[in-house]
Amino acid sequence: MAERMFAQRLEEHGTRTAIIAGDGSQWSYQQLAQAADEVASHLCGEAAPVIVEAANTVDCIVAYLACLRARCPVLLAEPGTTVRDSRIADTFHAAWVFRANDQGVWQFERYAKERMAVHPDLCVLLSTSGSTGSPKLVRLSHANIDSNAAAIAEYLGITADDRALTSLPAFYSYGMSVINSHLHAGACLLLTEDSVAQDGFWLRAERERATSFAGVPFTFEILERTGFRSRRYPYLRYLTQAGGRLSAEMVKLYAEWAESQDKQFFVMYGQTEAAPRMAYVPPAQLRGNAECIGVPVPGGSFELRRDDGSLETRPDQPGELVYRGPNVMMGYAVQASDLALGKVVDELRTGDLACRKANGNYYIAGRMSRFVKIVGKRISLDEIERWLEQQGVSAAVSGNDEVIAVAVTSSGDPAALKQRLLQRFGLPAMAVEAAVLDPLPKLASGKIDHRSVLRLVREACRKQQRHATLAEGFADILGIASVLATDSFLDLGGDSVSFVEVSLLLEEHLGHVPDNWEAMTVGALEALRQPQPAQRGPAANDAAAPCLRSSFKVAVAAALCVMLAGEGGLQLRSYLKTGRSAATLLTGQSTVVFNELWGVPTYRPNHVLAGGEDGRYFATNSLGLRSPEIKRDPEPREVRLAVVGASTVAGAYALRNDDTFPSLLEQNLRKAYPKQPINVINAGIEGHTLGQTGRLIEFAVAGLRPTTIIIYPGLNDMTGICHASRGQKAQREPLPAPSMPRWTLSSSILAKNTVALREPPIKSKAVDPAAFFPTAYAETLRDIVHKIRGRGIEPVLMTVARSFGRGSRQEGMQLAASALYYNSCLDYDGLIKAGKMYNKVIRNVAETENVTLLDLSRVMPGGRDYFVDGGHFTARGEHFVADYLAHELEARGLASAPVQLGSR
Repeated sequence: MAERMFAQRLEEHGTRTAIIAGDGSQWSYQQLAQAADEVASHLCGEAAPVIVEAANTVDCIVAYLACLRARCPVLLAEPGTTVRDSRIADTFHAAWVFRANDQGVWQFERYAKERMAVHPDLCVLLSTSGSTGSPKLVRLSHANIDSNAAAIAEYLGITADDRALTSLPAFYSYGMSVINSHLHAGACLLLTEDSVAQDGFWLRAERERATSFAGVPFTFEILERTGFRSRRYPYLRYLTQAGGRLSAEMVKLYAEWAESQDKQFFVMYGQTEAAPRMAYVPPAQLRGNAECIGVPVPGGSFELRRDDGSLETRPDQPGELVYRGPNVMMGYAVQASDLALGKVVDELRTGDLACRKANGNYYIAGRMSRFVKIVGKRISLDEIERWLEQQGVSAAVSGNDEVIAVAVTSSGDPAALKQRLLQRFGLPAMAVEAAVLDPLPKLASGKIDHRSVLRLVREACRKQQRHATLAEGFADILGIASVLATDSFLDLGGDSVSFVEVSLLLEEHLGHVPDNWEAMTVGALEALRQPQPAQRGPAANDAAAPCLRSSFKVAVAAALCVMLAGEGGLQLRSYLKTGRSAATLLTGQSTVVFNELWGVPTYRPNHVLAGGEDGRYFATNSLGLRSPEIKRDPEPREVRLAVVGASTVAGAYALRNDDTFPSLLEQNLRKAYPKQPINVINAGIEGHTLGQTGRLIEFAVAGLRPTTIIIYPGLNDMTGICHASRGQKAQREPLPAPSMPRWTLSSSILAKNTVALREPPIKSKAVDPAAFFPTAYAETLRDIVHKIRGRGIEPVLMTVARSFGRGSRQEGMQLAASALYYNSCLDYDGLIKAGKMYNKVIRNVAETENVTLLDLSRVMPGGRDYFVDGGHFTARGEHFVADYLAHELEARGLASAPVQLGSR
């Protein structure tokens, strides 16, 4: 089999189409074989691995196949990783590295020249999931790769007529398996680097008649947000899911949808060590086995082992899941000499505790290795027990992928201990449950019975979870010491993890879950279960009569007081939200100042605005950024990201610095990589145009030596359309400066800070934005990208999300009121069109300059839940963007210093 693997049989498929590239070019199997052999001729005789940075492009696929045909061990890497971190290339003495140069041209670059002893069966090298410290690679043979490709093609029923969209990266083991299995079957690959959230992905699917695509759990979250199941896909035959556990509810949802549409949905299970696929659930059995990983792939087998090593053959009885098959790896490699080793393992001990149902389908019951995965974070239960022991606490720790259960003896305080655990391990409150169990449950052997610990702690906590008030419940679930009646779920930083728990709390207290409850205050929610006050009777009306007969003078005086108080309140509101008011203008203490050295506005350096019942805290560092002070020289292995843009990046409506999405992103990444130094710089300045953002990068941000600069441009440049339509040069203030009223009772009191009541500064007819679109915008953005790269920094572009244009027109126009005010030459439809034009430019620059694109506008929902106005985020919106960025940056290897070469 090793002599005639699929890569060496390409010619057998003749002139059939093997690849259709993103630009529409087509490659037959004959052409693909010839191109691979041309490249392979330069690699012959190499006794060292070749690293291929594998994007979903023809060049990268050819390079990968060339290595397979030349029998050169190939290590698949994410594009850009070998430049950022050379550890693996150095450790394993890579002979060549295939990557894009500064001009975006893919080419092989000579790396190490020393010749290494490499086993002749060695085919592919992939990094292990979650490895830390020294690089650890999985060694896969030609037989491993080819047998798994054949098995996948068999159970999916792939034929030469199938066309698969490459919805996953080629360097990821799941993405690699899609390529391998389709080339094995003589099918066609539709190469794309678009996300399933992008319209281009689905236009391509329709145009090229795609029959399948693959997804991880997050893919299906995006599909739900974008209304995937509400549309028709006449050519789609099946879709697959792996890369993590998809909830049983979601599995049932897609199984039912697929059945109703005469399609197939495959749920699969695997590990990198198995090249990677080990199991799948037959679609016909999926609805009744939604919690299962399924049956072994063709040629493979499972067995369950008890603790004493004997086999567990009874249904629904747990044992360690052990896999056997021709796709089981040769072994691991942690140093160069390991590459010469042959096959040293015959079975794969998965580390998962599993059961077999009577119908033959397997399901995961837990983990053997005392590790759990809570909200994407891998936690060692033994590590927690050791830490508790060091703290002098007698406790036992158990858990699963939903909760960590801590049992303490009578001398412990469960509530206080839970808070200490949350702080020490950075976990959400609902992820930890603690209770007193005295004595601790033990097995006959005298060891702690961890299964009983989990069950008993959860039972004890459920009995204690009745709360007298909603405030108590919110505090307990969210892990907050004190909750006020004026707080809402969003204000308190609630997330998807705690959303379900609070929903159940509301169901318990109110008997139902109110619409939009997450934005309601705790007091308003509590009032929903209170009895309505009795209707006022005649006596009450009689008592109120004297108030209604107050003199005219008193009424006028009251009106004057209200209007004066209103002006003062509006000035205070202006100051708290923007740092500017009439008073600050008079005293020269505006939050926004002009930096003459850099030639752009910034926030006032080392400035603090704090106070108010809402806990507002706005603080800047010595550079005038809403970000903590940061050393100019990064620490060793530090990942330093900078997010640049305008007021949306700065967090125009974020109460505290920590509530802005750059800060929330930093918090997410630090939880995901607790041993990794990570800093995210918030370099958003309100009112900045793209040109001003470029100058800030050049004079300030680049000097902080970030590894990556993320550009969220905002749409302040849009005002240039109106200036151009009037033949005026764009001269834009960051925000309209507050002014002292001409007279206390003037209409300016009513107009101030109330956009809907203001008149546009210049009356004008609505214009077509396409006629006055600034052509220099693309060149400015391109120039910024070039300058960032010139400093050795990775640029990332984001499209701009808007609140309107998707839902109801009435709500959209309300949200767009401020944008329409600042862009008075545009009507609602013109505003939408202009926004799309700017985002199109961003996408085009990302594509032509080969820059990572995070297409936020495609995935972010609109409406009041996520936006305060046209483009500024609510607390929920800030969290959404931070979560999206964390996921995308991790997936692209930009969130951690080690090379990310593959995953489970």
